[in-house]
This record gives sequence, structure tokens and C-alpha cells, in this order.
Amino acid sequence: MTEAGPVAGVPTDAVRQAGLPRQAPPPRAPAARRAALEAVLGDPGDAANPLGDAGVLAAERRGDLPLGGEPSLASFGLHEDFVPEGHGGRLAGLDEAAALLRAVFRRDAALGRGYGSASLGAALYAWCFGTAGQRAATARLLLAGERIAGGAAVEEGLTATAADRAPLRLTGRTAALVNAPRAAGLVVVPRHAGAGPDGESVLFLRRGDLPPGAVGQLSPYDVTVPPRIPAGELVLADWAVPAGAVIGAAGDGQWVIRRVAQARLPLLPSMAVGCADTALRTVLTAVLTERGGVRRMRSRVTRRTVVSAFADLLAADCLSLVTLRSLHLMPERSSIWSAAAGYLVLRLLQEGVGDLMTVLGTDSLRDGDGLGTFHKQVRDLAGMPPGPAGSAAALATLLPQLPTLARRSWTARGRPAPEALFRPDGPVPPLAGARLKLAAADDGLTVLLAQARDGLADEGMADWPVALSDELAALRERCRRLPELDPAVLANPRGFALGERYALLAAAAACLGVWRAARRAGTGGFLAEPAWLLTALGRISVRLGLPVPAAASDHEDVMLAEAVRRCREGHSLDLYDTALGTPARHREKG
Repeated sequence: MTEAGPVAGVPTDAVRQAGLPRQAPPPRAPAARRAALEAVLGDPGDAANPLGDAGVLAAERRGDLPLGGEPSLASFGLHEDFVPEGHGGRLAGLDEAAALLRAVFRRDAALGRGYGSASLGAALYAWCFGTAGQRAATARLLLAGERIAGGAAVEEGLTATAADRAPLRLTGRTAALVNAPRAAGLVVVPRHAGAGPDGESVLFLRRGDLPPGAVGQLSPYDVTVPPRIPAGELVLADWAVPAGAVIGAAGDGQWVIRRVAQARLPLLPSMAVGCADTALRTVLTAVLTERGGVRRMRSRVTRRTVVSAFADLLAADCLSLVTLRSLHLMPERSSIWSAAAGYLVLRLLQEGVGDLMTVLGTDSLRDGDGLGTFHKQVRDLAGMPPGPAGSAAALATLLPQLPTLARRSWTARGRPAPEALFRPDGPVPPLAGARLKLAAADDGLTVLLAQARDGLADEGMADWPVALSDELAALRERCRRLPELDPAVLANPRGFALGERYALLAAAAACLGVWRAARRAGTGGFLAEPAWLLTALGRISVRLGLPVPAAASDHEDVMLAEAVRRCREGHSLDLYDTALGTPARHREKG
């Protein structure tokens, strides 16, 4: 370990002079904010743009972050979107913050994680359970452009000891922490000496309070984080923790961690939708621009693979959107959907992008013609947390809730989730950590599937896959027979299979809710059409081993035409249909 250098930040004049958070201008519409960020990021197809596909790929090959990437994001003020409006920032909803960082991930996941997602995830401890002083300190750091590191897991190598009326004392070292060498604040969760497996405390430590040399930089060859992001460790020897550093109460770390994980777990998968977006756009561009591309697009395999990847991306985005918005709108019931998204979203993206290899054929071995960018996004998706262990942990959170929900919900008599849950860019109340629950009392999302069997015919959807309603009913009967409050009964392959089926049905219900909200909004557009919904539901049905209605294949032309249109016009392939790299004249000031 080498001692890290000085803290790297981008302080503003207001913070530097007054030591207080800078008050942001009135928040702008989310779509305008995304367009302004795209103007800063520039055209991804411009070879001269250091934040374009070619520039990012060249930087990765050098082992660096893209030239000017972090200063550009700092000048835009992206760090303000990690701080709630009530503390001087722009953060109104986690879905909006994730959509902004998704634009960065669309270019480079390492840039997105290093500049933003790591700090946002760590800051959630303060936003959910911090004292007024801890929230103010976190806001000051983030609004000054500083980083906050840690908080992702219990630090097994760091031990806290305490005597009566004496401060906690820390001894040991943490695992590798993203951004630790340049972080102005760290969130760590040490074990308590002599305590059982649940004996932890969550600590917010300011860099200036730590002893000299306590934070060291690690070699990129020694850590599992992406090598282009600085990583380090905290090493302490019987160091007294300053007063006011404990988030929550000493020894209540598990209580805090598990609730914050509900908000933190679905964030990165939502941002990773940007990686799949670029991968699909790259492949589609390569096919459309090559000699004989039109003929190749007529291939049944090519068309079906592109459409399937597009549908998987939209389904993943629907589940991400519903989950992140539920943290604000229905925090008491969000745990089941957060676990489902943590398990399923990355898997949908990885499988959809992986199947695109069949479109490229032997060309998949080349890095030319933009295919290097495709391979980079495949690598980024493969290395994205939470990984297999995290996916298993998400299922372990989901499984114990199934017997209770099967008894209380999943029928047409249930109360469906509010339509606001399914509207991109709709307003949400501030995040309220105290309302987060470890288990949901009922499930208003999958109720949509139970009610859809008899209701969609009136909405022009008589051909929708009713097998999904039948599958939900079958899952309900299987889970109702399981004992409640006995997780051990489900800790086996049979239980994990039930959890996987629930996650897929939740994704199907999220797609149905987004389609219905778009249709009822009356503004038209692609999301109000049945083609994408039926295609996405068909893909989910295949994964469930259910029959796929023949009508679903009739929408292939509509899906392919939309993907091609967005590709040629330079728009994103997710729910937002954002223009990529909008001209500088459209940038926002401030």
C-alpha cells in the first residue's frame, strides 16, 4: 500500500468561502437536465470527441479515464444531483439520478462509477439515516465536488472496540474501496469486538479527522474494482472514532445496512442499462453501415436477435424504473421489488447483449468498425456489481417474503400500485429512510398481472399472453403452501427457482404498468404501442418456459423499425428515447 495523495475535489467559490452548501438554482425538468448533460458529453460517434466511443475506447486501452471526462462532469455540476434539494442539491428522485449517470455509463462505466455512482451509494447512508449534522457534512462535501467512498459491505478486517463512556476505537484494515485515495469522506462498517455476527456499526469518517497515512492507494492489480478507478484501503491501529461519527446507533449496523441496501442495490443495474444501450447501438450501426447490411437485416436470425435484445433492455428498464420510484412512493413495500431488480436487471442486460454475438458472427472477433466499443461494453457488463454473490443475496432477501405475499396479494382483488410508479420523469416525494421496511406487507405490482386477464381486452390487447396470469396464480398456490417466517425452507434450489420466477413476473408487471401509463397519458409515442409490450412479455414468457402467443412475433417489424430509427437519429434505446450528444446551443446554464 502506498500513501494516497491530497484529496482531489472541485470546490465551488461558495463552499470555499463560506463552508456551506451552494444553493442550486431551481431544479429543471428531468428531460432538459439529461439533454444538457448530453450536450456536455457530446456526440458518441464523433471520433474527435474524447468522450465519444472512439475516445473512450482509446482511453481504456491506455489504462486511463477519458480525457477531460471528470472535469467536464464537474463543470456541468453532476455532483449536485447526488444531494437532495433540501440540502442545496438537485436530487429529487433516485430514478432521475440514475438516468443522468446512465448517460455517463453509456460512454464509460468506469467514469460513471468513479465520478458518481460510488459517491451516491455511500451518501445514501446519510440521506436515509444520518443526523442533521451528518447530512449537512455530506452535502458540503458532495457540493464541493468531493468523493465519498465505502459503505458497500461489512468490513471483516476492521474491528471496533468500546469501553463504558469511551469512544469506539478502530483497528485493522478495510477491503479495497473505490475512490478511497481521493475521498474526502468514508463510510465504513466495522465489526464489534466480541459481538455476534450481527454486531456492526456504520461510521461516517471525514478524511481530515483520520491520522496521516491512514488511507493508502492500492495497485490496480491487487483489487477487483475496474483498474482505471483509484482504489485504496483504510488502515488504523487503535484509533479513537470522533464523536458524532456513528450513523444510527452503535451496534445497529445490520439494521441500517439492510435498509440502505434496498435503495443502493437497484441503482447500479439501472445505470448499466446505458452499457447495454451502447452495445446494441454499436452492433446495429455496424450491420446498417456494412456492405450488404440491408440484406443482412432481412435475416430472420439478425432481426429476431436485435429485437430480443431491444425488448430485454426495455424490460430491464421498466423494472428499474418501478423499483427506484417505489423507494420514494411506496418505501414500505419496495423491498421485494428492490431484490427482484437486484437479481434480474443485470442478467437481462447481459443475456440480451451476449446474444448479439450471433448477429456479428465471425466479425465478433474484430475490434474494427466500432466493434471494439461493443466488446468493451460486454466486459463492463460482465464485471458489474453485484455479481453472482450479490445476485444470490438479492434472492435470499426476496425468498422469505414470498409465502406472506402469496397469502395477502397476487390476486385480482388486490389493490394495484399507483400509476405514478410507472411514469418516467414524474415527481416523487423525498426519500424517507425511516419508512423503508425489510419485508413488504403486500404487492401492488404483480396485482396488475392478476387483473389483466379480464381487463386488457377492453384496451385493445385481447392477444396478450394470458399464460403470465396463470403462472402468477400457480406461483401463488405453491408459495401459499410454504410456512411463513421460516427462511430455511426456501434455502435450496427449489426456493431459488421460485424467487427467479417471481422476479420475472415482477418485470412483466412493470412492463404492463409502463405501457398502460403511457397509453393513458394520451401523448402517443412508441411506449403507448402494444408492440414493445407484447415482445417484452414474450421474452419473459420464454424464460419462464411458457407458451408465447403467435401474435407477439407480428410486432417484430415495429420493434426493428424503432430500433433502427433511434440508431440513425442518435437516440438512446431505453425508455427515455434521449437524443445523444445534443448540440451545445441547447446546453443549460448554471
